[in-house]
Amino acid sequence: MKLFYGADKIIKSPIYGLGNPSNDYGLGLYLTPSLDAAKLWAERFQEGYVMTYEVDLDGLKVLTLDHATEEDVLTWLALLAKNRFDKVDRIRYQTELDWLTRKFSIDLSSYDVVIGYRADDSYFAYSSGFIKGDVSMETLERAMIIGKLGQQYVLLSPTAFQHLRYLKSDKISQSGSYQEFRKQALDEYHALRLNEDLFANHFIRDIMRKYGK
Repeated sequence: MKLFYGADKIIKSPIYGLGNPSNDYGLGLYLTPSLDAAKLWAERFQEGYVMTYEVDLDGLKVLTLDHATEEDVLTWLALLAKNRFDKVDRIRYQTELDWLTRKFSIDLSSYDVVIGYRADDSYFAYSSGFIKGDVSMETLERAMIIGKLGQQYVLLSPTAFQHLRYLKSDKISQSGSYQEFRKQALDEYHALRLNEDLFANHFIRDIMRKYGK
């Protein structure tokens, strides 16, 4: 299958072990099946490129977290709890983050690939809002189901990198679309929060009571 990657330079042979360990699922190569999403990511840079790769998933151990079930959402949040939240929030929301990690976290060391939601800076507000008690599970699931959080394929292991083949690179000209995207994402987030049903919807403390300690 074809997957895309936006960056500030042409990368023909991604190197296993490089990258940011504080990304959603930890250290890995984050790819998208959406060309438009990769273009938006490349537009962040003064000079951006979109790489097209062929990835063969046959023979790889794949964890899929894109079914938008409540358990999938909580597993995704538990992984974010380990990798994305800063030190201040880890202290402030330690009870919630520790609970998520204890109840729903998965050891990714045995997997080659994760297919799951993305929580880039534009949409991290949904997940952090849930942890802070500002966003309900219903709103978070709705955002995932309608595709607002997007999907990404993350190559985690040396074996997965061996299943990757470079096809081409395209230079991306800046059009301002990325800034428009961020503004739209923020506007949508605030609109969903305003429409929260505080009595009918379920927030993190409700979810903690449901699943127990």
